[in-house]
Amino acid sequence: MMRLAAKMTSTLCAALLALVPLQAPAQSAQETAFIMGLMESMNALSVRFNREVCGYVLRHSNGAYSSTKVSWGGQASCASLPVQDGLEVASSWHTHAAWDPAYDGEVPSIQDVEGDMRMGVNGWVGTPGGRLWFVDGQTGSMRQVCGRGCLPVDEAFGAEDFGPVGETYTLDSLYARFGRTR
Repeated sequence: MMRLAAKMTSTLCAALLALVPLQAPAQSAQETAFIMGLMESMNALSVRFNREVCGYVLRHSNGAYSSTKVSWGGQASCASLPVQDGLEVASSWHTHAAWDPAYDGEVPSIQDVEGDMRMGVNGWVGTPGGRLWFVDGQTGSMRQVCGRGCLPVDEAFGAEDFGPVGETYTLDSLYARFGRTR
């Protein structure tokens, strides 16, 4: 019986460790839950209208999160509205519009990552295939918070025409995916 309990505990610990990224997460569970709810609605609208949607996640002194007013961009860009003085920006967020077989929209773009790094904020990116990415604004590393289909998916979404989508990327590996060098 003790062996079984030890094996179950070991299996449970291994399963939990598999969920933990190699680096400590730079966002809270509360922020992640907030962004999941926000991105479920924003990704659906973004795909429907084939436009990027963006904004900032704000952290309030009571621990609550909210979003700035939503900005609508074009098919491949979006500029968030300025943040009012005195508000604490926790992260940026945006979607990648509808599926475009000519554009690798299932991963954050180099511009997405470098923009967050320049601003010194973390970022969130929703894709037409329904993935949600977290971008560390300090290191430029990114990881899938949830994979294909966890957010609303564009009905026209095809296979990964640009190769398999990894679970994590560094800025250098993202450059390599897009066939560029820094």
